[in-house]
Amino acid sequence: MRGLSRIKRGFASGTLLVKLMASFLSIILLLAAFNVFSYLYLRNKLYDEIVRYNELGIKQTVESYENHFRLTQNMILSLIQSDRWIANIGILSNVKSNHRYDKINEVKTDLAELYRNPFLHIENFILYFKQSGYVLEKEGTSSAGDMFSRYYASNSYSLSYWEDLSIDNYVMRILPAAVFTEQSVNNVRSLGLQLPLVMKAAPYEDVYGIVMMNPQELYGAYANTGEPFYILDAEGRTLYTSHDAAEIRTPVSFVNGIGHEQYDGNYYFYARGADTGFTYVRVAPTKSITAEMMKLNILLVTLLVAAVLVSIAGSALFSLRLNHPLRRIIAMLERKQTLPLPTSSIKEFAIIGDRMSSIMDDNEQIRKDLSQKNSLVRQYAYTNKVKNIPMNLNLSELEDAVQVNEPYAAVLYEIGFKTSDSEYVEEIQLLRKLVHGLFSSLGEEPVTLQIEHNQLMSLLFQPGSQSEVLRVLQTLKELLQVEDYLCLTIAVSPVYPEDTPVKHAYEQLLELLKEKRLSGETQIIAEPRSSGTRALPMKMTQREELQARLLSGSEDSVFEWVDRYLEQLTKKDAPAADFRAYARGVAEQVEKALAKLNVPDASGNGDGRPVDTSALVRFYSAEQYRGWFRRLIRPALSAIRARTEAKDPITAFVTDYLNNHLQEDINLDLVADKLNITPGYLSSYFKEKTGTNFSDYLNDLRIGRAKELLANLELRIQDVASEVGYHNVNSFIRMFKRYSGITPGEYRKRNAGGSM
Repeated sequence: MRGLSRIKRGFASGTLLVKLMASFLSIILLLAAFNVFSYLYLRNKLYDEIVRYNELGIKQTVESYENHFRLTQNMILSLIQSDRWIANIGILSNVKSNHRYDKINEVKTDLAELYRNPFLHIENFILYFKQSGYVLEKEGTSSAGDMFSRYYASNSYSLSYWEDLSIDNYVMRILPAAVFTEQSVNNVRSLGLQLPLVMKAAPYEDVYGIVMMNPQELYGAYANTGEPFYILDAEGRTLYTSHDAAEIRTPVSFVNGIGHEQYDGNYYFYARGADTGFTYVRVAPTKSITAEMMKLNILLVTLLVAAVLVSIAGSALFSLRLNHPLRRIIAMLERKQTLPLPTSSIKEFAIIGDRMSSIMDDNEQIRKDLSQKNSLVRQYAYTNKVKNIPMNLNLSELEDAVQVNEPYAAVLYEIGFKTSDSEYVEEIQLLRKLVHGLFSSLGEEPVTLQIEHNQLMSLLFQPGSQSEVLRVLQTLKELLQVEDYLCLTIAVSPVYPEDTPVKHAYEQLLELLKEKRLSGETQIIAEPRSSGTRALPMKMTQREELQARLLSGSEDSVFEWVDRYLEQLTKKDAPAADFRAYARGVAEQVEKALAKLNVPDASGNGDGRPVDTSALVRFYSAEQYRGWFRRLIRPALSAIRARTEAKDPITAFVTDYLNNHLQEDINLDLVADKLNITPGYLSSYFKEKTGTNFSDYLNDLRIGRAKELLANLELRIQDVASEVGYHNVNSFIRMFKRYSGITPGEYRKRNAGGSM
């Protein structure tokens, strides 16, 4: 009876629950009526909208293609109608007799403005001198036979096709797309699908401009809907199709240049270009439109039913969840005070309004709770002190709370794990609690901070003496001996007077951490070692000796040298930092040796990046370094031996000629003439065999020779420039800085001492 009475009171007139339920149901009925009306109104228009959407889509596609073709034609016409272009084409048409080869670069520069424009999607611009029988394109010149049978070969466009082609009656002619390939000595490389565009390149010469456009990029930019799409020319030939399996169908009729028709389970939406006369067709399967209609109908009905059901259930649940807490608050308030007359039509809100004064009592409890969290903020403030970060203005009142006004000692822990790169967050927090517990019995309450992801720092107030701190740390070391995966380095400061900044103590501890030795055990460092125990860096003569051994390709010779220096570091008990510096120096010499022989993967790691030395920080023995050197050097020596054992005759002639005539004026045309081949062929052949451009190889060779000559302090900078083929000293300085990052004078100053 009591429960029934409570329910009757909840649903009594004027209560919050009744008003909420009535409001929610009214809104639900209104939204449901609107959704039903929308569904009935829009259902019959969905099909028309889908068809209209496709027609608008094909119209936009046509406008984009037509604008692109018109823009391309206008840009080419503006180029070929200039007086300079006409004159240059006339000269190049008879270049074999007038020998005006200097005009080739001018024409290549003009062509580059077109195919380098990313918005035109031009892969290449080929000038075909039909009478002379040669072509000019972005890679240089070649015979028409080589160009159309090797460099731009296609079954659809053979040399005889281009020889028989005539475009006297066309301003611009777009040919069907075809796949082109490039054939080198031992390789056939696909150039992909290309859409040729042919124009007459000069008004009075038999010279054609063949523009190779990328139809896939045009499709991606203007027509990529995922459905089949193709283009027909005015004669009904297929210029391009996005899906090879799509059925090509010529439209029956047009209405205002655009229309659609249904045939064999597909809708064909087509439109004709006003400028080109091309027919653009988008194919949409009938079942896809029907399926979309069905899915939309099902979706609308499902959403309507689900919205009504979810809304009713949600409104009831929300009303009850809101009403029950209010009833509990009211019951609590009624137990404290007598119930006054309500001032609102909703009696629950009237009671809550009268009892808001009780919230002030809660504020006092909140203030007490916040005071208990001061220890967390105190740690934040101490971390700012260590890092020398200015205090947030909102927390400036805590400045006095973190002022060190008594003697203190500091301990810095560098945490390393032997097994992986994982941060071991839980283990670090357990270590923090262990350290805090051990030092809690020594002096006042310590402060333990996490400075970095692998660093903890303890501040010990009134610790007594440093020996007492070391005694506690020795206990910590004994406890950690059972944890084989953990490698802890502990730096201990002396007891500082109260006026010593915490930042100064932190910097001193960082210096002590540099004394870490190779060991798999926990190390405690309380004072620096003498500077005489530090190992010296590699000298210039040592680097040159290692270079010579690497270039010889002998594993025994290289590993004997590497192991000997590693043993010297071990005997001197060098810090771990010296081992890492030595390993990075060896890795640098390996990279230089590979680069000197022009090995394609000069990094030694397979992706062109410098050697990854990040794993060195986890090494704790000389044996780990010895194994790391084997893994680094063996693949490099194998690549060096492969490079030195197999020499290509053309590449060998080029490299030998450059080495013997480095001080002369050398260029690609000169070397190609000596080999009796075209410069374009030599350039692509040399790049294929060596992995680098001819000009980059020549400049690298000259800069490398210049670095050797700069070691002779008796030679002037201009003498060095002349010796390596730069007859203008300013050009030499500019090229040296480009390839080395510094000027020749700065390089000489840095390397004059012969240190690493």
